[in-house]
Amino acid sequence: MQKMMRFIKKKNMKFCQVHTSGHAEIDTLKKVVKKLKPEEIIPIHTFHPDKYGSSFSRKIEQVSD
Repeated sequence: MQKMMRFIKKKNMKFCQVHTSGHAEIDTLKKVVKKLKPEEIIPIHTFHPDKYGSSFSRKIEQVSD
């Protein structure tokens, strides 16, 4: 988590922690993104981060877990 926080600070990003129980389905993630309107999405703990680009009209930053 410390490495992620350093990355966020370096990029001058606003940190907003959102937690879901278990694995959120894409429809739930879409609702969260619609509400929060983030400039950028960083998918973590996913087997398919490359698929986020086709589901969200936001910048997608891929980082390793």
